[in-house]
Amino acid sequence: MLGERAPIAAVPPLPPAEAAFERKTPAQIAVRLGVEMALGRLRARRPLLALGLGVSLAVAAAVIEVAFGSSGAVDRALLATFRLVTPLTVFALAADAADRTTLREAAWPAARFGASSHHVALGIALAAGLSAALVGALLAVVVVAIAHGPGAAPLVRDVFTSGWIGALTGAAYAGWFSLGATFLRRGHGRFVPLAADFLLGGSAGIVGALMPRGNAVNLLGGPPPLGLGQPASAGLLALGALLLALAAAARCKE
Repeated sequence: MLGERAPIAAVPPLPPAEAAFERKTPAQIAVRLGVEMALGRLRARRPLLALGLGVSLAVAAAVIEVAFGSSGAVDRALLATFRLVTPLTVFALAADAADRTTLREAAWPAARFGASSHHVALGIALAAGLSAALVGALLAVVVVAIAHGPGAAPLVRDVFTSGWIGALTGAAYAGWFSLGATFLRRGHGRFVPLAADFLLGGSAGIVGALMPRGNAVNLLGGPPPLGLGQPASAGLLALGALLLALAAAARCKE
């Protein structure tokens, strides 16, 4: 009939994924953007080459130690990997996650459109930590698989133990490098914790307890820093990885 209004069509509900996205706070969206940016950078050619080089060095360390004798080869190869290969590989990946610049500048592509640089930086640091944990576990597992001999502990137990130690160590290194990337131009401050770990990370004092290397060596059965027990070293690595990522993000506040 003339003058009657057409019925208003019902608005279809949002798909579950889009509805969940709509419910996220601006902070959650900014963190997610940071994670996606970092993971996208880590899928590029350069970080993949760095990962390949790290795995190759870990394989070489295992083969060399086996050549010197199968007895204790796993422990020696793991120590060599955790002292040199893991920090260098994680250093390269953490730098690429931050686009080889400061953490604040790495967050700018999203922050310039209104996202909080603090939360975007937190997403980048968390993604770097998660990726480093996976890489640390991978390097440790590769070493155990190659260097494992008939006189060693059961393979499954060795793989599991070395894997979680590698994961904690990798995440802790990433936390230090993310925090270092908030200092100096182009994030060159990340070289400071790398140098400190190489020079003082194996000490028995407080620096050895703060840096990843000393705690990783303790978990592998080496001398503990400050006489710490292995559970304390594991807790320091896990807590340090989280607190350092938060501290790095806090330095990127507007």
